[in-house]
Amino acid sequence: MRSAARYRDPRSTLSASLLCVLLTAVTGVHGLSNVSIDIPLAVATGTTVNMSCRYDLQSDMLYTVKWYKGSEFFRYVPKEMPPIAVFGDLGAKVETNQSDANRVVLKDVQPNHTGKYRCEVSGDSPSFNTVMVAGYMHVASLPNGDPQLRIEKTRYAVGDTVRGNCTVPSGNPPANVTWTVNGTPVNSSFTLKIVDKNDNQQQMTIAGLDFETMQDNFRNGILHIVCQANVFHLYQRTADVLLKEERPRLASVLGTRESSYIGNAAKNTAEYFYITAITTLLLCSLR
Repeated sequence: MRSAARYRDPRSTLSASLLCVLLTAVTGVHGLSNVSIDIPLAVATGTTVNMSCRYDLQSDMLYTVKWYKGSEFFRYVPKEMPPIAVFGDLGAKVETNQSDANRVVLKDVQPNHTGKYRCEVSGDSPSFNTVMVAGYMHVASLPNGDPQLRIEKTRYAVGDTVRGNCTVPSGNPPANVTWTVNGTPVNSSFTLKIVDKNDNQQQMTIAGLDFETMQDNFRNGILHIVCQANVFHLYQRTADVLLKEERPRLASVLGTRESSYIGNAAKNTAEYFYITAITTLLLCSLR
């Protein structure tokens, strides 16, 4: 026979569980929810970065907030004194006097700090609800200088091919280059990423331009060519050049003052046809 002290009626356990559910529904008591992370998509090398982890504890009490990049580098436990603990090389970058249960501030970030960051929030007993969220941050070494644009000539006629290149100083990640001709996008003919001999983590970008001009390309006899270099929203520089249309001189049929020039080739051709016509007339008359 089971002892009364050890026996528990399953119906009473079920009733208690239902009662808890009903109380939660009636009183609106809930646990940890709405956890989100806010970190910048990209920052420049050497800058200070603010990261935040937002959450709604509702009926829970906060047990701990932990931050990871691979391994844990920051922990906040309100019941401990001091509440903040940091770990590893990344933990040494934490500004502890500016960080708290919702925010972590990192100083002097470097390219090796690029990666996925995770925030883990846990409620206190009895639930110990735990939620983890993540975000990715790039730390960019920006190019030191402006893009340089080179074009073969300064004048082009309709039908000519415009060739040139745009060179952007080294960076990590390397810059993206786009072209426009009088505001119209034009694809690069090639793009090269060349490793910097002084820093193999950085690359110089060279983008080529190669397109055949048409009458519609010129605006008032001008081609405005723009090379734009971008590294996220952190580096946005342009280089541009104005090219003039080279217009051929037309031979005048009527010999007007506005267009009276006839080149040597045109003169020779006219003289040839004139002599041929006279010779033909003389031969016909002799017959």
